[in-house]
Amino acid sequence: MRTQVLFGYGAACCVCLMGLAALIAESGAQSPPAQIPAKDIMAQLAVDFDQDGIIDRLVVTRSEDGGDFGDLHVFKGGKEAGTGRETLSRLSVTKEFGFGIHSIVEKRKGVITIGSSHAQGRYPWEQTLTLAWRGERLVVLGVTYSSFDRISDDEDKAAAQCDLNFSTGRGTGKRNRPVRFSLKPVPVAEWTDEMRPEICDG
Repeated sequence: MRTQVLFGYGAACCVCLMGLAALIAESGAQSPPAQIPAKDIMAQLAVDFDQDGIIDRLVVTRSEDGGDFGDLHVFKGGKEAGTGRETLSRLSVTKEFGFGIHSIVEKRKGVITIGSSHAQGRYPWEQTLTLAWRGERLVVLGVTYSSFDRISDDEDKAAAQCDLNFSTGRGTGKRNRPVRFSLKPVPVAEWTDEMRPEICDG
């Protein structure tokens, strides 16, 4: 009787197995590329950022050459998840204090944010980069940044703030005042925190 039931629903079982295989493949896409040791990973995200139906990956690791930086690895998904080209950009982390990149999330479909922060020392700061796939490449579309001087008596000079959209050349600076600037969207492979407009520094 059991054998008859199995054969009677052979097509359905086949569909189930195909679904299971798809789930396994998707689960595997969450793992970091084999060449990146898990211990070096600060944050990662598996997401279809170019909307081609294939999972891509973003992985942030601590920089091997020291200093307060991390490396963003961008893996464009191919027919097999995790294949494709790799690009790097330098992002500020605070290696010696154990802070740094704290999040990579898909803010909305195809739009990624990378959050970083430093809560210790004289100049604590927070930064969020907004990324998206544009013109066959992943680019930085904007930055939100804030910082302040813990020991300054001048409240206005101590604080820094910005929320900038590189696509429009507009945003807000200190005290949410409207600002304009000339920086355009920057390919992720070329981005460094030094490219952040001076508006953000107050």
